[in-house]
Order: sequence, then C-alpha cells, then structure tokens
Amino acid sequence: MGVARPVPRLRALPPNTWWWVLAGVVMLPAAAPLGVLAYGLVSGVVTTVPVGRLLELAANTGALAGAVTATSLIIGGASAWLVSRTDLPGKRLATVLVITPFAVPSFVGALTLLGATGADGILSAVFTWLGGGAIGYPSGFWAAWLVLSLISVPLVHLAVTPAMHSLNPSLEEAARGLGAGRLKVFWTVTLPQLRPSLTAGALLVGLYTLSDFGAVSLLRYDTFTRAIYLEYAGRIDRRPALGLAAVLAAVAVILVWVERSTRAKGVWFTARPRRTAPPVRLGRFGKVIGWGFLGSLVTLSLLIPIAVLSAWMLRGLLSGTLVDAPWAEVGRSIWVAVLAASVAALAVTPLAMVTTRYRNRWAGLLEGGAWSLYGVPHIATGMAMIVFSLRLARPLYQTLALLIGVYVIMFLPQILGPSRDSLGRVSPSMEEASRSLGRSPARTFMTVTLPLMAPGLLSGAALVFLTTLRELPATLLLRPAGFETLAIRVWSATGEGFYTQGAVAGLLLLLIAALPLAVVARHELIR
Repeated sequence: MGVARPVPRLRALPPNTWWWVLAGVVMLPAAAPLGVLAYGLVSGVVTTVPVGRLLELAANTGALAGAVTATSLIIGGASAWLVSRTDLPGKRLATVLVITPFAVPSFVGALTLLGATGADGILSAVFTWLGGGAIGYPSGFWAAWLVLSLISVPLVHLAVTPAMHSLNPSLEEAARGLGAGRLKVFWTVTLPQLRPSLTAGALLVGLYTLSDFGAVSLLRYDTFTRAIYLEYAGRIDRRPALGLAAVLAAVAVILVWVERSTRAKGVWFTARPRRTAPPVRLGRFGKVIGWGFLGSLVTLSLLIPIAVLSAWMLRGLLSGTLVDAPWAEVGRSIWVAVLAASVAALAVTPLAMVTTRYRNRWAGLLEGGAWSLYGVPHIATGMAMIVFSLRLARPLYQTLALLIGVYVIMFLPQILGPSRDSLGRVSPSMEEASRSLGRSPARTFMTVTLPLMAPGLLSGAALVFLTTLRELPATLLLRPAGFETLAIRVWSATGEGFYTQGAVAGLLLLLIAALPLAVVARHELIR
C-alpha cells in the first residue's frame, strides 16, 4: 500500500525579463484609445455637448442598463439553479440550449422583432388570422429591453452555473439544522456565496447593454451609443461625438474597477467541499414547470429568431425576390475573426505568463488595464482610434491592420481568463524539471508550458472568434472602404427595410457563430 505524498507547493519561477518586455509591447496599443478618451475628458471636449442632452442620454442609458441587468439576473440565476442544483432530466441539453442565444447578436434580435411585426410580419399575420389587427413596429425602451434581456441571460448563466456547482453543502445543512427555513437559508447562506459570481454576471450584462449599438439603433431608442454614431455620421465637427464617447467610457471604466475592488473583498475562504450538494428533487410537476420555464426561454431567445429569419428568407425566395448570397461577406467575416483570434492567442501568452508566473503589482496593473479597455464600449474605442489614427498614425487609418488590432485589444480579456486558468493548473515544478534536464527556457515553454495551456487558449480564441463575428460599431467606424462583414450586411439591410436580405445574412451568422460557442460551452460548463 503506497504512502500518500504531499502535493508540492507552487514556487514562483525566476523572473524572465523577456516576458515582461513582450507583455508591455502587447499592452502598449491599449494605451492609445484610453489616452484619447482621457484627453477628451480633461480637454473640455465634453462641454461641446449641451448639459440637457447629456442628462437625457444618461437617464435613457441608465434606465435600459438597469432594467436589462435586473431581468437577466433573475432569469439567468433561475436557469443556472435548475441545471446545477436540481434533478431536472436532460440538464446537459438544457445547458446548451440556454447559452446558445449568446450567439445571437443584438441587431439580429432586433431584426427578428421587426420582422415579426408590422403589416407583413409573422405575428401580425397570426393575429390577423385570429381576427385581430396587425401589430405595429415596436420601438423605444420596451422593445430594446426585451431584445437585450433575452440575449443577455446566457451571460449570467455562464457566470453563475460554475459557482452553483462549487457551493459547500455543509453550510446550508448547518443552517437548516439550526432551524432556518429554505427561504432564510437562501438569503443568508446561499445568496452571499453567489454574490461574487452574480456581481460578475451583472457587470457583464451592464457593460454589454452600455456598449450595445445595433439593437438601440434599429429600435430607435436614444442612448449614448446611438447618439455617438449619429453625431459622428451627421456632423463635420467630431468633437461632440468624442465628448459623448469619453463620458460613456469613463462610466464603463468606473464600473469595471468598482467590480474588481468588490471582488477582492468578497472572497469566501471555505474549504473545498469533499462532496457536492444533493440535488433538489422537483417531482413530476416541478420537472414540468422547470422544463416549461427553460423551454419558454429558449423559444423566445432562440427558436423564434430562427423561425422568423427562416420565414422571411423563404417568403422572399417564393415571391421571386432576388437574394444575393453574401458569400463575400461570409469570407471576410471568417477571415477577420480567424485573424483576430490568432493574433489574440499570440498576444495573450506573455500577459498570461506575467500575471500567473511572475505576478506582482505591475502585473495587476497590466491586467487591470486590459479589463478597463474591455469595459469601454466598442463605439467609444472605435471613435478614439479614429482620432488617434488621423492625428498620429495616418497610414493606419481605415486599414485592415488597424481593425484587427482594435479587435485584439478590445477582446483580449476574453482569452486572458481561460489562458490564466489553464496555466494556473500547471505546477512550476514541471517546468523546473524540464530545465534541470538541460532544456532552454524557450524549449521548455514550447514543449511543456504551451501544450498544457492549449485548452484555455483554444477556448479563449473561440470566444474571440465569436465576439469578432458579432462586432458591429467599431467595424462600422474603422473598416476599410467597401469592407463589409455579415454583421454590417444584417444591419444595413434591416435599416433599409430589406428583411429578406438581412434574414439570409443573419441565419448564416448564427450558423457560423454556433461552432465556437460549442467549444466555449464544452470548456466552461460541460465537464
């Protein structure tokens, strides 16, 4: 019978100057948009926007962000509880179905809502057949709230489900043993343990709502992002657009840093549970209710969009509408997404090394800078990079290189998290053993460290690929002349009322986006 050996304690590797140099080079481009936006705040550009207009936009944006975040927390928290804490059958299928709507961009959701209503809409046809009238085109706050809430639920589900799985059952059992009821146990024991993940999910939804451009533009709800684009496209003087972008960016950065400080104070230092919590038994009626809830959510957020887009495509084809297959846009979308994911995978490696192997306050500053830029709405980043390229780097203006670079600095944290997670599971003793056998640091990294980082890099690269496919505002502002992606094709066709053209592009976009989403789901949730 063997003797159990203690797990070797992780030891910090000797500092490697090259990793720090490369990490600094990677983060240097991120200073450009942050510097331009900070300059816009301190230089008085904000004063070019009337105070009344600022207050109106702040009220509209804040109301939408608050409503979408609250709705997503309630629905996403309930769906996470059903698939992680109950004996609901088919939980793996339910997990996949609930997070798949993350592949639906907001402008495709808005296209679905517009395509289902109006005189020619699918819902209008159903209501007319039932004896009612046509449903007018929805617009404004409630339309934007509905679309963004349905699309944002997967963000909360992805953040809360792992925390649900790791809850320590002994704490809840101890509370119930002291006479506390189920509701009191939830409020006093379970919910505080979930607070960090709920806060992270709320931040993701809030930032997504703040940065959304497609849905609010198509549904005509006046927020900061829509106002920035209208100011940029409709005026020669770009200072008001830059001022609005600077204000919105400042709000987003403040939210990111507040969440980071809250996360640092909200850690629960409990021993890792040796057993998982027993699932809550729902009973036959409870299982019907559970699947009814999840089925309704999936129907509204995924099946109806697919059905409406398919109906518009078939209607156009049957009526003889000439539909040009957007193969050129498909090729460009996949090409730029692959480039962005590949460059991000290369760029994140030194950053993951210094924030995991050689972590200190400077590493924390680099990581905080990456997350700060991630929190800046894409339209603000795009506006800042226009100013930067026109004034300091004119040869890069409206080039593919600038567009790919912006994608990488915007989405770098999406690949940084999984990469750090994979690297953190690698004991430094494995690398030290390789070095002791005479291998150089470079060869040790290529043969030992990199293969063990590969799962996190693959998952993060898939997420960058998916997000690049969906990205709209920065692409609209920074793309080379005549460069159209599927996202731009959907947005422009819908804005002009060509729903059949937009439906074809939207279905292709969903089909392509489903593949990287499956990779992310397998790595993050289905273990």
